[in-house]
Amino acid sequence: MSRNLSIQELNNRFKEFFLLEGFNYIEPPLVVNSDIYFETSGEQIRKDMFSVSSAQGTEMCLRPDLTIPTCQTFLKDNQHFDQAKLCYSGPIFRSGDVNNSIELNQSGIEILSTNMIKEDNYQEEVDIINLAIKTLNNINKVNFDINLGDISIFIEFLDCLDLPQRWKDRLKRHFFRRDYFESLLKRIELGIGFNETRKEDVLKKHLGIKVDISDSDLKERLMNINAIEFGERSIEDIINRLNVKSENIISSEKGVEIVRVIRSFLNINCELEQLPNLISNFAKEEDEHQFDNVIQMASNFSKKIKLGIGNTDINFKTDFGHSIEYYDGIMFEIEDRDNQSNKLLVGGRYDSLLNNLGLDNRASAIGFAVNNNNI
Repeated sequence: MSRNLSIQELNNRFKEFFLLEGFNYIEPPLVVNSDIYFETSGEQIRKDMFSVSSAQGTEMCLRPDLTIPTCQTFLKDNQHFDQAKLCYSGPIFRSGDVNNSIELNQSGIEILSTNMIKEDNYQEEVDIINLAIKTLNNINKVNFDINLGDISIFIEFLDCLDLPQRWKDRLKRHFFRRDYFESLLKRIELGIGFNETRKEDVLKKHLGIKVDISDSDLKERLMNINAIEFGERSIEDIINRLNVKSENIISSEKGVEIVRVIRSFLNINCELEQLPNLISNFAKEEDEHQFDNVIQMASNFSKKIKLGIGNTDINFKTDFGHSIEYYDGIMFEIEDRDNQSNKLLVGGRYDSLLNNLGLDNRASAIGFAVNNNNI
């Protein structure tokens, strides 16, 4: 049984299995530049990193995961090829896992491509999940549950909300930083923007102008106020900026309602085949047509994944809560059914990570890692 295998034996078993599946084995560097983890990884990884400063002042760290150094290795060599199936087995270094163990161990695979246009058929996602299941079955692990999420569905949901774009962008950018994400929701509840009351205060109190004045009349009045120093900004710019700010208002009442809708969406937790119906029911309770794109996206996602995976039970969460910030599509984890806090394997799609590492072209990147210490 797998629980009798040592870490080294697991490393060898996984390596042999991945090689048979057509992957090329690499050994990513143990020490890497810390900056990329500060920019792309989750708060927990950043807290658990072991970092030191080099003689040149560059902050370096013992690798806290293997995905990023694997991608860096791929990009260094991709002048010779534009796609690769890479695998690895080896230590990572974090302070906060498995009874504060410093050295942990992972075995995993990454499928990386450049100059690739990704289609919405989810075939790579299906293949990677099936391979993850097969990987665990290969060491006689069969008693587990699969949890699934997709950050792109949440992003599509945000795009449907009546919320200023800059606030949508903030919520997207900080979704994985949950404390800060919560603080953003609380700020929305309090009301945001430059409201009509503030606009009226500026025009009436400071300039002696009625708030219902037309833009043309406002321009004429401003041109006659010699005491105002406009600097390099034109009067038209000032008027446009004032109008834009007043249009971006979210009142406290409206903010509370928007946050309620966001929290309601993030509470969806169901079997994958139930996802389209739950999203449809959610939309009917809110605004039946506002979320049509989300319904279509969730339906396509559920259908393609379920069809490709077969009879395997899969649970879907809109609030997947993954701790790795560089995931930008599907995210999944396989946990021990007898101990749900025991994550056997984690993975997902992270196309944008290759671009953050310096790639200019379109990219496709997806993979997973087995937590060998939890086997």
